[in-house]
Amino acid sequence: MAYDYRTTRRQQVLTLFAVVAAGCSDGSEFEMTPGVDARRSDATAFDSTTLPPPTDGGTSSGEDGGPSRTDGSTSVPPDGAAAVENCATPFDDNGDGVANEGCVCSPGTTQMCFERTEPQFRGMCRMGTQRCMGSGEFGMWGPCERSWLPLPDFMNQCEATQRFDDTMAARVPVDIIWFIDTSGSMVEETRNLNANLNRFASTLAMSGLDYRVIMIGTRGTGSLQVCVPPPLAGAGCSDGPRFRHVNSNVASTNGLQVVVSTYPSWRDFLRPTSQKFFVAVTDDESSMPANTFHTTASGWPGFTGYVFNSIVGYESRADCPTLARRGGVYLDLTARTMGDRARVCATDWSGIFTSFAMGIVRRTTAWVLAQPARMDTIQVWIVTAAGTRTQLMMGWTYDMAANRVTVDPAVIPMGARVEIIYRPIAGSP
Repeated sequence: MAYDYRTTRRQQVLTLFAVVAAGCSDGSEFEMTPGVDARRSDATAFDSTTLPPPTDGGTSSGEDGGPSRTDGSTSVPPDGAAAVENCATPFDDNGDGVANEGCVCSPGTTQMCFERTEPQFRGMCRMGTQRCMGSGEFGMWGPCERSWLPLPDFMNQCEATQRFDDTMAARVPVDIIWFIDTSGSMVEETRNLNANLNRFASTLAMSGLDYRVIMIGTRGTGSLQVCVPPPLAGAGCSDGPRFRHVNSNVASTNGLQVVVSTYPSWRDFLRPTSQKFFVAVTDDESSMPANTFHTTASGWPGFTGYVFNSIVGYESRADCPTLARRGGVYLDLTARTMGDRARVCATDWSGIFTSFAMGIVRRTTAWVLAQPARMDTIQVWIVTAAGTRTQLMMGWTYDMAANRVTVDPAVIPMGARVEIIYRPIAGSP
């Protein structure tokens, strides 16, 4: 007796698979309850591991109990014979690379499909769709489109898996662009910056990072001027090998405009492959909208994935009497780039500069992937020496332009390795 997919599989398989064919169905209606695929928020779950395998090679019953085929055959292939296509499944049952060829359907309808056999549908593979072609009462299923198939470059698995240890990590260089509002209310803040910027640089240096610092603000030794001492800068407020001062006045609200307008004067100090960071220091709000700055900066070479840090006001005047206005634009940029923030009214700035530097260090342990990845499929796992696997839900970022995954070293135990699983863009339409 032929194995009947309709009675054992439709509750799970046909939630995805609309079977509309006179010879492939008995015409009955089925109640179908979609599931949820944790790998994809917009797809219905299909877990082939929960479904019983066909006992007779995968054929489905026609009305007379035989397999429904357009060739009229109702016999089940004997052991060792070539498999035949099963019109009641979304798979390529006979292994010829085509799903549901020879199966009749109602023209204009669509269904889910997968141009490989059922055992190959696993992991990050996804169903595609096919449309019934024809103009009469019956048609034939067209090509299966937009499915995610096993990857030949990764041993025909449904996802790419790359395993890394610390020796494979690349410490990417970092370029940090500071700018400080030196309007009349910023005397104390300017003094704090001059006193602590070497602390910031020292923390970066001790981590082994290759770093450069750009400072945008009025140069000089006055109370509202910036003069960074050695060793980061040179003597007499001059530049150094890792430091460039852009002497430009930053007023209360024009910090972002000054960053954009002075870009031609400091872009040659940047490295093409560096991770870019901004740090804003002001007690006021920006007159340039966050979206305008983000669009502009993201268009500069190497700035995709930049991080924006802020030392601004985000409390009330009652908590910070010297505050001009809350820095909402800066806080928006910080939030959207997952940067760090600190209160401009803080009394001890040494901790702020150390914390910002450590935040930068955490973002610079990176691994380059073999192929560009679909960002929505990337999974980062930590595998300990004992084999315990833990997926990181935070503590990592992906730079699409550089095709690299950066993991916070603090979340990698001694002796553990990083395992990155993803679907390449090329194999995932």
